[in-house]
Amino acid sequence: MLDRILIVDDETLVLDTLTEVLQREGFQVSKAGDAKRALELLASEPHALMLTDIRMPNMDGMELLARVRALHPGTDVLLMTGFGSLDGAIDAMALGASDYLIKPLKPKEIIARVRSILQRRRLEADLHSLQSELRSRYEMHNLVAQSPRMHALVAALQRVKESSAPIVLCGEEGSGRQFVARSIHYSGPRRGHEFAVLDARIPPAGGVANALFGEHRTDARRRRGLLELHCRGSLLLVGVETLEPTVQRRIADVLRAQLADAGDAKRLADESTCRLIVSLDTPPTEMLAAGRLSSELAELRDVPTLQVPALRQRADDLPGLVAAFVESYSLEHGNNLRLGPRVLELLLSHDLPGNVRQLFAVLTNCAVLSVDGVLSAANVERSLRRSDIGAAKPIADHLGDREYQVVALAVQRNPGRLDQAARELGVSRTTLWRRMRKYGIGLAVL
Repeated sequence: MLDRILIVDDETLVLDTLTEVLQREGFQVSKAGDAKRALELLASEPHALMLTDIRMPNMDGMELLARVRALHPGTDVLLMTGFGSLDGAIDAMALGASDYLIKPLKPKEIIARVRSILQRRRLEADLHSLQSELRSRYEMHNLVAQSPRMHALVAALQRVKESSAPIVLCGEEGSGRQFVARSIHYSGPRRGHEFAVLDARIPPAGGVANALFGEHRTDARRRRGLLELHCRGSLLLVGVETLEPTVQRRIADVLRAQLADAGDAKRLADESTCRLIVSLDTPPTEMLAAGRLSSELAELRDVPTLQVPALRQRADDLPGLVAAFVESYSLEHGNNLRLGPRVLELLLSHDLPGNVRQLFAVLTNCAVLSVDGVLSAANVERSLRRSDIGAAKPIADHLGDREYQVVALAVQRNPGRLDQAARELGVSRTTLWRRMRKYGIGLAVL
């Protein structure tokens, strides 16, 4: 469908010329001498793009555009017009036309515009596919929940996923708070919009306040913040306790407004505010009492709080987590990864203070070391020993002879997010760049 094009014009010479130009470029071309015939062709077979003249008898290009947008929304429309009808073509853009060409037509310009529209369609299709993959990956049924604590968490998530109210996720480092936050987003009404993450422990250029709330630039223009940019999506805020009290106060204002809006059915249906998800390692009441959170953020005590259990508190889930890793790794790498004997026994008997993140790091290292596609007990024991060192020190302190694989995997796991990859490795962004240049590792893209 992507390369099938329909040409509509009441001038035979224009039809034949455009057909020859586009067929020469490898496109499949249909042609119609009037709007009625064009609608018949579109009804019989889908087309990616329709090129139509504006001035035609009986039904002009503007009316044809309206019909196509209503009956065949998957077909893009490129208008062809004389200079005298230019204003009408510009108006048609607001009605859904993809672009317009001014007669006399030039073959190179025609080809360039057509290719541009088709390329945009392919990019949109790829983006839709990626979004569908994200939604399916993070839907709530993908949470491994055989243990009583995870059963309780999933039940709580089912209750809050449809809401637009802010929420607090508590849990140890590596327990999977970000995965849970994404599950809330992709299982709720905001699934069609973007999920963003801001880690205040690694401030972006310009500072966290500007990133959240926007800033007025010196050229009198205003740069929008994440809360505005993702007004229909969700934002996971990590490390709020590291922020200055003045910034915490502004976040408290947002939380207060969202808590009020959550009780407003009209506002809830509108979803006009970004849903804020705050990630903490301990409940806000404890952090406030210990002075780890400013009193400016006392509103967090009123925000629904969910506890993400540590791995040691959900041992019943470990076999399911390992199975999920094996399936995911096999799909991503196009192989058939298998679990060797005694692997589950070894993992169950070992303390993993880094939780699910450490478990997956161990399994990833085993998969890299494997030469036959088997996660063997020997490789698990070796990886667990290396992981024990990593529990006390960042990975950066013991990269050793596997440095290339560890860096490459971190970059691959965090496409387009070098800050996150650097944090996972326990190194600075600059150090990560140097390691990537050293080994010729390119940027992973989402």
